[in-house]
Amino acid sequence: MFSKNARSRDGLAFYCREHLAERSARTREARRAKPRVQRRRPAGLVVAEGQKWCPDCATVRSLDEFVRTAASTSGYGSYCKPCHNARGKRALEKVGGARTYHLTRRYGITAAEAEHMLRQQNGVCAICRTAPAAHVDHDHSTGKVRALLCFNCNGGLGQFRDDPAALQAAVFYVEHHNQQQAIAYLVEASAGEPEAASRPGEPPVGSQRRPSAPGTSTRSTGRTSGARRREQAGEADT
Repeated sequence: MFSKNARSRDGLAFYCREHLAERSARTREARRAKPRVQRRRPAGLVVAEGQKWCPDCATVRSLDEFVRTAASTSGYGSYCKPCHNARGKRALEKVGGARTYHLTRRYGITAAEAEHMLRQQNGVCAICRTAPAAHVDHDHSTGKVRALLCFNCNGGLGQFRDDPAALQAAVFYVEHHNQQQAIAYLVEASAGEPEAASRPGEPPVGSQRRPSAPGTSTRSTGRTSGARRREQAGEADT
């Protein structure tokens, strides 16, 4: 039902064979009905050196008023600049505008198809999901359109040449160094903290004080250390 078109997203023409034939017939009929423009220079017309005749406006103009092109032996186009621009504008209007022309020529899609893709992506990049999607991404080996991307993501894929192995290596590289930086930060932070007690409830390390009443200590005999010293010196009560 559809003819082949390698430049389209699905590899098929936009119109089925029946409607494509109808459109071609209408185009041919419109060309036959259109009045022919005088293409040949009128007999007896004198064109001085440094001038050129434009077949669209049928006037002789200076060479400076014609577009330059390497395709012509004279180095100038067939039409003056105003007529050349008017022709380009009409050609773009026939294919749906400048945007459709460039999208179709490069990616095989129309402006309407690009707008539909943009709506499906909610207007954001298909990779980062944050930045506006303003660029058409396509497979450089097959030419197939993939999605719409932002400037950074589209450029990043191009720099990595769409190589999945290189992209995965870049992910591992970033994650590895992020982990190394996090570990170094924790080590540095722990080195700056004061030395803590080994167990809860114990006095700080290096302290000789015991957790008891100051100046006294009681053993299993029930006598204080002061009473024992007086007894040894003969000062105990009799």
